[in-house]
Amino acid sequence: MFRTLIPCLIFFLFISCIRDENGIPVGSQLLSNTDFSVSENNVSPWSSVAPAGFRAGISTEEFQTGTRSVFIESTDSLSSNSGTWRQTYRGAMPAPGRRLRLQAFIKGENIISNGSVSNVFISIRAFPVEDSSGITRNRFASTQNRILVNGTFDWEPIEIVLPSFPEEVEELTVFLVMSGKTFGKVYFDNVTLSVE
Repeated sequence: MFRTLIPCLIFFLFISCIRDENGIPVGSQLLSNTDFSVSENNVSPWSSVAPAGFRAGISTEEFQTGTRSVFIESTDSLSSNSGTWRQTYRGAMPAPGRRLRLQAFIKGENIISNGSVSNVFISIRAFPVEDSSGITRNRFASTQNRILVNGTFDWEPIEIVLPSFPEEVEELTVFLVMSGKTFGKVYFDNVTLSVE
């Protein structure tokens, strides 16, 4: 019995060491409804913004996991607006210095970009946008200046890392974006925000 007790104690000691000072363990998932399939009626707590020239919706035909995905479609390649899906997290925050990883899968249909920066991207924004000392560093991360998405393609991963979680954060918002000067349709699925 003593032989089985020692490994169990070591395991529980290891688990307690990987928890941060706020009790959020490494590997915790901060988003809800990551595959958009929790309810048949809606994709809450996700919400969309689809200005003129964009359409945001839910697809039951195209999905990577679960039974649905969300999409943004641009019908006006000259529009400077952006279509977005977003979710805000207001729970217990990771300890300062922790790393956050935002991952998603995207699928494209006839995407054409008329701009010089990424036309499809994901991002994380910490609010307030600056702390009480006026520091804005490490409060935003995006794939916008790193990846240019074009064409028709099957599900591919996309990710961004917030390298050092800042202090004085009240909420985090994740954005799934199709920016202006773009034509086509992009699907998003399996969106996760993990503590590392």
